[in-house]
Amino acid sequence: GLKLVNDPAHPFRTQQPNELRGPCPALNTLANHGYLPRSGVARPDQIVTAVMDGLNLGNDFAKFLVYQAFLMNGNPLTNLMSIGMKTPLTGQDPPKPALVGGLSQHGTFEGDTSMSRVDAFFGD
Repeated sequence: GLKLVNDPAHPFRTQQPNELRGPCPALNTLANHGYLPRSGVARPDQIVTAVMDGLNLGNDFAKFLVYQAFLMNGNPLTNLMSIGMKTPLTGQDPPKPALVGGLSQHGTFEGDTSMSRVDAFFGD
């Protein structure tokens, strides 16, 4: 059924200066409402639970999306991923050729289209 996102257990709080947000409005919303850690750094299982609870995604589809992103942008040594840019909060980088850049990492898991923004390359 329908679920109120801005419920008493998940109040909206704007991003603080030390918190990370990234290119995915859905994950940013989940972090702003506390479904995800407000820091913007989470384990894949936390993100799966958050998208299931906050966005009503099914378990299989949630796992598929989250683990695809984690394989490209997460840190397998610490089992953490940033929903924004690269950060020391995800821990020590694994050996090359692994990239741990967070979801904002250019050239990995991203979409170059937006209804309201031009390409990040151009600064918007």
